[in-house]
Amino acid sequence: MKNKATIWWGTFHLEEEKPRFWEIGPLLLRIERNTNEWLIMNYSSDDTETHKINVGLEKLAQFPKETLTPKRFIHHKTHSNITLTPVLADRSQVSHTETPFYVSPNEHITVYVSSPIWVRIETGSPKLVLIDIPSLRQSDTWHGPNTQEGELCYASRTFCRTNLEELPARSNRVISPIIIHNTAKQPLLIEQLSLPLPYLSIYADPNGNLWTEDIIVRHESNDKHSIKHGRGAPSIAPEAALITPPRQQFKTQNLVTMFYRLLLAE
Repeated sequence: MKNKATIWWGTFHLEEEKPRFWEIGPLLLRIERNTNEWLIMNYSSDDTETHKINVGLEKLAQFPKETLTPKRFIHHKTHSNITLTPVLADRSQVSHTETPFYVSPNEHITVYVSSPIWVRIETGSPKLVLIDIPSLRQSDTWHGPNTQEGELCYASRTFCRTNLEELPARSNRVISPIIIHNTAKQPLLIEQLSLPLPYLSIYADPNGNLWTEDIIVRHESNDKHSIKHGRGAPSIAPEAALITPPRQQFKTQNLVTMFYRLLLAE
């Protein structure tokens, strides 16, 4: 993708009692440093089409600060720098296809899923995490074959796409390429995908667009399959650099099998 995105993350110097504002898509963020505390206020609209990026403003008139109570983080003495980092959500995300489709036998296809960014706020040296803030409030949903098997996920408000041009990259969302190989003798129905966000990294390409590594699914039959993630930047953006490692690591084959069952529609 060739569009240029505004980079909102990084380390910023804050003087005492001089708050700064960030607008990251639907998220409005106010950070204030005092001698012994950090004050953080955030507000997220429900507008998924809002993709404005404003970085470190001294004023942001539309921020509804009079309706919010700041989160206070007490220190013996505050460090002068604050670091904002994009991170992925702490749960998987369920995304639906715009219309269900089949992957034919001995075919493969790439499906692109976008997810709203979370913002990690850190300070000090070594860095101390103050808080992770979602840029968009997502509703809860259960994803699994029944009420006993599955997991609590976030419900996506945007469709997963088979055409990347229909899903423009923006720096308040992360794009995940899911490569599905169907080597079975029957077509594979795709209706929804559950993206295992806590197990994925974030990469930024030179244009400031955000990606995860490839997720590679191989379906041979209903009881024979595999899922893995690629090593390094996604194949569609090989020049992208790692900026955030995953929250969790795949550890066992049982976990891989579970995520396969969750990833594809049951």
